Amino acid sequence: MKAFTIILMLGCMFQAFPQQQKTYFDSQLGKHLRSYKAKSEIAIQNGDKEQAQFLFDSLFENHLKFSHIKNISLNKIKGGTLKTASIDKPFLLITKSSWEIIKDEEINEINRMSKMYKGQIDIIILFWDSKIKAKAHSKNYNSSITITYVDERDNNASHIIKPFKHSFGAPACFFISEEKQLLKIDRKFTISNSNNRSEVAFSAMHEKIKWMLFNDKPIDNSIITTLK
Repeated sequence: MKAFTIILMLGCMFQAFPQQQKTYFDSQLGKHLRSYKAKSEIAIQNGDKEQAQFLFDSLFENHLKFSHIKNISLNKIKGGTLKTASIDKPFLLITKSSWEIIKDEEINEINRMSKMYKGQIDIIILFWDSKIKAKAHSKNYNSSITITYVDERDNNASHIIKPFKHSFGAPACFFISEEKQLLKIDRKFTISNSNNRSEVAFSAMHEKIKWMLFNDKPIDNSIITTLK
């Protein structure tokens, strides 16, 4: 009788404090992206950059931040498949287009990050193009960085990965926690050496990575924005 009473009490506790339901990045985009894009396009047409930034901040903070990323399967240029569910640490997913001119200083800084945070974070670069073109771009990255590609001409391309391009384009950088939650988005990821911006950009990335690694909760509400 006593055991039954305990079980009954535990059952009541679980009903009183239900576990928080997970929200997922792709489903949140499905609900909110169309409205965001419509309003954002109006702001851009009006030349109102502050409003465009405000709309993105609102979308991210209210709907995308801490949303969960479903398992993504990516083709590696060295062969085989990378499944994000198997990654046991935080990671950066940097998306690129093969027609983008990727400057040497950006590659050098990404290589520097991979060495500085080796064993703490994984860096994945995703090229939206064929394996041949992605491989041509990959030769200067060091071996700590995983280079992947998605050829959208292939009908087998996962519907789970496509929102990463069609929502915010490329280049972009998604900061994803060990628990597979989205922490930050850099919508215009680029590192340039003009006016010493390479070091400024690296310092900004460094601060976000430190936040990602060493803080259980956000210390502020800042997010990475376009570096111009």
